[in-house]
Amino acid sequence: MVFSSLHTKKIGRIVQQKKLSLGFSPGFFYSKQALRKFPVQAALHRVVDGCLVGVLIIVAIMSSVALHSQYLWAEAFKELEITRDLNRRIFESTGVLESYLLKDVGLSKYMVPTKVKDLVYVDLETKPASKLFMRETFKKRFFKKISSYPIKQGY
Repeated sequence: MVFSSLHTKKIGRIVQQKKLSLGFSPGFFYSKQALRKFPVQAALHRVVDGCLVGVLIIVAIMSSVALHSQYLWAEAFKELEITRDLNRRIFESTGVLESYLLKDVGLSKYMVPTKVKDLVYVDLETKPASKLFMRETFKKRFFKKISSYPIKQGY
């Protein structure tokens, strides 16, 4: 049995000569021959790679802005709930104070609870629309306006 041949030794030497890079470098994606042979395409690839990296950075920035604004909105909503609760408590305490004062004050004897049917609606007086009335009101307004001007002293 033959365990080694010339062919395996040749392949081993080729693998040993080529060192594969594990990180990202400018030559990782393109060989020098491709860069020399197609310079426009290589430049286009570099531009597209830069654009993709820029898009990724913009997405990261916008997502962080969105998350931060959502956090601020949640904090503002918590404060709004606290304010509503305090407002409700103020109304309740005002009602308790009013009921306490009405029990102790002598005015409560004269006050009676009313209903909607007990209310009386009074119409406003209608003013006469005659020419004489209009002239009188115009004269009154005119004299009132003149008398309201300040008097200047001197010449």
